[in-house]
Amino acid sequence: MSQPSLDDIPAKSQAESSDTSPSSAAKPPRSRIADVAATTAILLATFAVAFAGGYAAKILHFPLPWMTGALMITAALGLAGVPVRSLWQARAAGQFVTGAAVGTTFTPAILATILTLLPVMMLGALASVVVAVMGALILLRLVNVDAKTAILATMPAGVIEMANIANRVGADPLPIMVLQTMRVGLTVCAAPFLVTALAEAGARNVVTQGEVMSWLTVLALMGASLMGGLVLNRFALPNAWFLGSLFVMAALGSLGLIPGRVPEPIMVVAQVIIGMTIGTQYKHEFLTRLFRLLLASLVTVPFALFMLALLAALYSLFLGYPVTTLVLALAPAGIAEMALTGKVLGLDAALITSFQMVRIIMVIGLAAWTSRQFERLVARWG
Repeated sequence: MSQPSLDDIPAKSQAESSDTSPSSAAKPPRSRIADVAATTAILLATFAVAFAGGYAAKILHFPLPWMTGALMITAALGLAGVPVRSLWQARAAGQFVTGAAVGTTFTPAILATILTLLPVMMLGALASVVVAVMGALILLRLVNVDAKTAILATMPAGVIEMANIANRVGADPLPIMVLQTMRVGLTVCAAPFLVTALAEAGARNVVTQGEVMSWLTVLALMGASLMGGLVLNRFALPNAWFLGSLFVMAALGSLGLIPGRVPEPIMVVAQVIIGMTIGTQYKHEFLTRLFRLLLASLVTVPFALFMLALLAALYSLFLGYPVTTLVLALAPAGIAEMALTGKVLGLDAALITSFQMVRIIMVIGLAAWTSRQFERLVARWG
């Protein structure tokens, strides 16, 4: 399943106009081999730069350095107009590895705990929708977008899923993709720093790590996880590679068949790939024709982070779970990114994944209905 990017929407009109121009007709077509070679070179160069950014962040003692460093450097280059590039297959690979790594943390006791917390997870998902409505009202004051576009731009779910829903309900997908991209990027960068600060204040509760599993075991488990990703990918589900590998590993882990944790080099590569695939979504247009949307995101995203962090603190007070884990569990970012953050920081990645999974399922299910109700609300009270 291919995954479109921000380039796909504006590129269509440009392609239509260029097809009719005499100059484009006069240019000889490039060979397929040359195109593949050029794309491969850009991909390798982007990964090398992303890896260097992660290494620099590690030297600077950033929390979650390989992902945040890779994201920041590729995003900065993209905003500067440098042709950094990634492919959906790269993100799928990062999600697949992350899902497999997080799946190793599931045990029968953790699964039982997750089931008891399901009503709390659903309440948190509904709270994130309420926060999105509040953010959409703020967004309408900042930029010239319609009500449906505003609410879908602030709903905490997948970038592509929200853009697809926008096409169904008649909203504008471009502002939605820009603001959703900013939401994920800003949250992924901010959350590790926030969690680390809370941990230094004494709020951290580190999950005991198992022994590192052998590479032969890793290969066998990755093969099983790959089957799970392939199955879910056939149904075109959001985060199919992450969830497919996670479900397989969680099932094996709950049966006591997983002997340890994934080796550190695999986690480093997964961090770099996921950070790179987020960072390469940032384009120079964000600083030119889409600049107002970028500025608006610097208001709406911190607002959502703040409100959901307050909810996390409230949950921690009443449920007794560490606020560090709950901040990541309720953070309005991608499921794979927050699960990986929790895993690397030694928090309860299984609980974080479960909260994020319930939220994304509910938000995607409610998005179209919420956009219509929000449009009526704005029309009535606007």
